[in-house]
Formats: sequence, C-alpha cells, structure tokens
Amino acid sequence: MPEAKRKEGEWFPVQFVWKLPNGDFIRAIFRAVILDTIPAADKYLVRLDELLAGRQETKDGEMRPKEEMTIPYWVLVREIIGNQVTLAYEVEDGRPLHMRLTTLIGEHDFFTRYNRYGRSE
Repeated sequence: MPEAKRKEGEWFPVQFVWKLPNGDFIRAIFRAVILDTIPAADKYLVRLDELLAGRQETKDGEMRPKEEMTIPYWVLVREIIGNQVTLAYEVEDGRPLHMRLTTLIGEHDFFTRYNRYGRSE
C-alpha cells in the first residue's frame, strides 16, 4: 500500500511529458506544493507553483534549440503554473508522467478540474 512520504506545505519536483503531433516530446518539471493528502485515494492534492525546467526533444531524444521549439505548446505549459491537481504518492520519486496531449491543450480537464472553484494562492 503506497504511503505519503511528505506532508502539507512540503514540495517535490514533478515531471510531465507530452508527445507532440510532429513526434517531438515536451518535458516540463514543476514545483508541486502539497496542499493536502487524500489517503483513501493514495494521492496528494498539489499546486504546480513554478516551472523549474523544460525542454523539447526530437523523437530520437535530441534536445531542440530554443529557436526550433514549438512556442504555442510552451505557452500552454506556462499556463499550467498555479493549477491544482491530484497526483499519486508515487510521483514524488521523480519518474516522468507521460500525459496525453489533450491534457495540455485543454480538451481534458486534468490541469483545471480543481480550479473551478478558485485557485488557492
């Protein structure tokens, strides 16, 4: 049974990865501040406070130069800052979470469902 290793007020880096339609990958690492634990679901409720790092890679894993990055997607990555999400306790181990592109472009409410009632600042 997974257990929370951290408590409210602490933070950990969480890495999200999206595959773009052109085959590239975006990797973004956020500072996830724990707002609450949800023991019944083995999850943290976190706020993604800051974009710590990010890069865009080709399908072969080569890093794209800044001038070749797909800016519209990076704008969407930055819009994630401040959103609240629930994440399984296991994500604090640093492994990347491979996400569907629909979560980045807003067709799926993963990054917005807990913000409907106002952000916790």
